[in-house]
Amino acid sequence: MAATRTPRRPSAAQRRILAPLALAQFICSFAGSDMNVMINDISEDLDTTVQGVQIATTIFLLVMAALMIPGGELTDRYGRKRCLRVGLVVYGIGALMSAAAPGLGVLILGNSILEGVGTALLMASGRPCSSRPSTS
Repeated sequence: MAATRTPRRPSAAQRRILAPLALAQFICSFAGSDMNVMINDISEDLDTTVQGVQIATTIFLLVMAALMIPGGELTDRYGRKRCLRVGLVVYGIGALMSAAAPGLGVLILGNSILEGVGTALLMASGRPCSSRPSTS
């Protein structure tokens, strides 16, 4: 007769990290579409064209996608917690720059570059473990 296994309950440490990881994943999914909602208003506020704001959004997605695999390598090397924290700080700085952007150039630097790097680190921190052992 096969023994039945009872499901293992998550430890306190696992429950504590669940909320920050869930919020980080929400930020990542929200970041790809947040500027699309207000393209016309953003372009008027920054005295630029709709195409300029669309370019900023496209650059964000390209930066994020290009850095997801290197971000995964960084989490293997330096640890998930450290990369999550760095990702949150970089994303936060980019969000502040985006909010206070006087023009399209600062918006691209804040939203597209910094938020893209931060999002890539946040997404890499929530991914499943790699098969390679950690070097930290």
